[in-house]
Amino acid sequence: MTGTDKDSYQHQLLLYGKTALYLGLGSSLAVGLYWMIFKRYHTSADISSGAVKSQRVFHGYVIDVSDGDTLRVYHTPFWSWFSGKPEKKRGLSKYTISVRLSAVDAPEVAHFGKPAQPLSADAKACLERQVLGRRVQIKPLAKDQYGRLVASVTYRRLLGGRRDAAHEMLRAGMATIYRGGNAQYDGQLDRLEKLEAAAKRAKKGIWGLKKGEYESPADYKRRNK
Repeated sequence: MTGTDKDSYQHQLLLYGKTALYLGLGSSLAVGLYWMIFKRYHTSADISSGAVKSQRVFHGYVIDVSDGDTLRVYHTPFWSWFSGKPEKKRGLSKYTISVRLSAVDAPEVAHFGKPAQPLSADAKACLERQVLGRRVQIKPLAKDQYGRLVASVTYRRLLGGRRDAAHEMLRAGMATIYRGGNAQYDGQLDRLEKLEAAAKRAKKGIWGLKKGEYESPADYKRRNK
């Protein structure tokens, strides 16, 4: 092979490589646009590990709040944004995504015969006031052992811009920072710790409980296994 032929061969390989790269990028973009515009996630099981790993943001309406850190979202891809709010029906688990707020742990409500923690109803009400019936933005970070989507949940206020639900729960003293396994902070641990510390100093929410009344959600769950 002459030098000229060799140069031509290398040029062709480079051209083929660039073409393959552009096709790959184009395909990825097309798939991403398809999911954003047309495909609806019915439950967290529909959200692939790839979508979680890439933190593929999506939007939806919050149609139920279970407690101070868990909610159910009806996914609304772009084509359905103008179709109105979905109605809450029976069988939520079949058509909504169970979302666990990342980074925080709220007082436990009564369930499975276990008593409620102090202020658990207040924590649930605090989250409801923020997001129930609103369109929210979901940024997936992981899935937990129950199959719930662990995610940051943000929403827009008429005045004040975008808010992060987990941050607001900490600010109100209605949750603590989650320190358990697979904790997801989305690079914001410093800010979360400042919010929690400020609530403690001001004795807001759970931090205002009398001595002996407060038990962290993590300790409560360990004690009630």
